[in-house]
Amino acid sequence: MQAASVLLARGSSELFVVRRSENLRFLGGFVAFPGGKVASADRHIQPLGHDNAPERCVTAARELFEETGVLLARKLDGSFLPAGDVLRYLRRKMIAEELSFHQILDRLGLAIHASDFVTLGSVTTPPFVPTRFDTAFLLARLPPHQEAEVWPGELDWGEWTTPEHLLQRWARGECLVSPPTVVILEAIHRHAREEIPSALAAVFGPLHEEAIPPIYFAPNVQLIPLDTQALPPSTHTNAYLVGSGPTYLLDPGTALPAEQERLFAVLDAHQAGGRSLHAVVLTHQHPDHIGAAAACAQRYGVPIYAHSLTAAKLAGKVTVDRTIEEGEHLDLGEAPDGSGRWHLEAIHTPGHAAGHLAFWEPRYRLLFVGDMICTLSSVVIAPPDGDLAVYLDSLKRLRRYDSRLLLPSHGSPSARPGQTIDDCIAHRVRRESELLAALGATPRSVAALAQELYRGLAPAMMRFAELQVLAGLTKLEREGKAGAAASKDGATTWTLTLNAAR
Repeated sequence: MQAASVLLARGSSELFVVRRSENLRFLGGFVAFPGGKVASADRHIQPLGHDNAPERCVTAARELFEETGVLLARKLDGSFLPAGDVLRYLRRKMIAEELSFHQILDRLGLAIHASDFVTLGSVTTPPFVPTRFDTAFLLARLPPHQEAEVWPGELDWGEWTTPEHLLQRWARGECLVSPPTVVILEAIHRHAREEIPSALAAVFGPLHEEAIPPIYFAPNVQLIPLDTQALPPSTHTNAYLVGSGPTYLLDPGTALPAEQERLFAVLDAHQAGGRSLHAVVLTHQHPDHIGAAAACAQRYGVPIYAHSLTAAKLAGKVTVDRTIEEGEHLDLGEAPDGSGRWHLEAIHTPGHAAGHLAFWEPRYRLLFVGDMICTLSSVVIAPPDGDLAVYLDSLKRLRRYDSRLLLPSHGSPSARPGQTIDDCIAHRVRRESELLAALGATPRSVAALAQELYRGLAPAMMRFAELQVLAGLTKLEREGKAGAAASKDGATTWTLTLNAAR
């Protein structure tokens, strides 16, 4: 899906940034540049002047007007309309979908000039995001006698700032900044407006190659999406490189040689930058989390850390050099803003796996949840190592942390950690209610229950559905609400108990 984002400049160094509403599914709660996806109607407006992607200029102009009230379109004499009641009225009409952008331009006799936009480059959202955007970034100047103003809705606020100031606020943990915006700000800070295109040339060029792009959701916290054989709909496992020195690599999951080479390129650059890798840390033993652990440990001469129960599961497969237990701290060095030391605290969160670890980072209030939560779908609980009741208890424990960013192994990070965890718990409660409703006095097999409760699921995924049903039945049996018995053919069947009926 194509999109456009605008670096709206004022003076020699100021840029206008906006904060996306926390309710938005994509990058909700993050500071970014104004912009949005290309609409089909944008392709019917032709900017004046040559441009290789004219619809991106139109999208940039339309989104800029909708989100900030700035109208980058010229009259016949080449001038811009000043800010005032007319532009505010037309902006309200467009937001209410009572007037199209095309109609507004026609009514005012305006045309978009491609020369008012400088195309800087494009970025495609990484593969852990379900809906991927190919976003073109464009540079534009604030027209004379206009002003930028955000009306609350999809955006919370907007402000003029310099790259240096926003990066300092981000380093202090005062705001969340979208990863592409971070990369752009770091490339252009200390550069004047006219130097921005050349400063970004070295950034956007490599992003079109096969290298893993730099993705920072917090200072010195790099997300590295790795192609793994994870359960659908997930195709990638998020590894995390965390720390100022020492640094730790969490869950390098890929077993694919080519993907490991891409990971090594990231780690080599990290080492070349003066931040040495201290250890590989595993949240648990599942294959899509450990695939490159031994290779990384050998290549960089570092140990592997995991919980003692995970170490036992990996015996003979991956050597765990040091075990981590509940409450242990991993020192991350000097905090990025120079405010003192920062660290990861281990949280033992069994349920998905008996030795599963999550990690709490209190300086920026980050919660690394591994496979406790997937923001793409629900987490598979596979008995006997998986235990639904224990899993729910671990989720409730994670809920007590005052986190502002939840970083999962599968799917996008969430700026609404509490709501994300609550939704996960609520999903399990609904599933249990459905399971109780499907049970009755007539004995039923796990397979039959799964076919009813997961109707329409792809056949290849049905065995995982059966594991979910079994995990739910095991929890209900422990609570005295369901009972298991052997049928005449020896298969296990399940029924409700009197306790559930009450």
